[in-house]
Amino acid sequence: MDASIPLNSLTHIRSASPMRSYFRLQFFFWLLLCSVVYGCYVDTPSGAPETVSRRLVELLADPDSDVRRTAAEALGKVGHKSSNASLIVALNDPDARVREAAALALGRLGDGKSGMALAGHLADFAEPVRMASALALGEIEFSADREAQTLAVLRHPQGSARIAATRALLSLDTVSLSADLIKALRDPDARVRQGVAAVLGESGNPGAVSHLRSLLRTDGAASVRAEAAFRLGKIGDNGVLAELSRAAEADPDMMVRGWARWAVQQITLSHEFGSERQPSQ
Repeated sequence: MDASIPLNSLTHIRSASPMRSYFRLQFFFWLLLCSVVYGCYVDTPSGAPETVSRRLVELLADPDSDVRRTAAEALGKVGHKSSNASLIVALNDPDARVREAAALALGRLGDGKSGMALAGHLADFAEPVRMASALALGEIEFSADREAQTLAVLRHPQGSARIAATRALLSLDTVSLSADLIKALRDPDARVRQGVAAVLGESGNPGAVSHLRSLLRTDGAASVRAEAAFRLGKIGDNGVLAELSRAAEADPDMMVRGWARWAVQQITLSHEFGSERQPSQ
């Protein structure tokens, strides 16, 4: 396939009638996707990704929200970091679909400079945007600032934002046993507490074990106790077997009892096969 993208294509797109504009836009993005995703040959200069990104960035200001959304999606596929700042601006687009596409595109670009903006949109009023921001935060360059920005959202008054923050924290390579994280174990929303329990378990920090044991004993939500039992099976040692065994026998919820039994089996097998775990605290 041999095709070229005319330099004045954007002018033609904007001056055309709505129907012609639609077909021109579809053809334009078809060429982009073919060249970027499928690897077809397109007769463009060696600097094509930056050139294409520049054209797409202009479309982020198009009056048609479908055009803006498609431009944001295409920028994520092109993956040129020159579009990072414009995609951060697009996170404030009035259309939630555009904000979602911009967040996912920023995740693909992986530039740590977008961390603060993405963390802010964990509190977006639209759930798809919150979830896209959480996913994107797991893809960008790690930094202590990004962790701190995400942990700060655990104090947000909006429960959905706090839930999104726990999902974002789960995607990080490392999470510190911070005051914000421990305080969130007393969050009034059980979904937040369950998310924090998962984060503690994924951290692998032996200091998390005592907090998970407390959740297993005292939390009023079965989903949180079950999560705690599951995570103890991952990072606990023989020191937690007694509590897990009690939960396996006496917890009023069948799901909690099942996960507690599973955790006991995991720790017992680990001990039998000589796998060393650090003593719980």
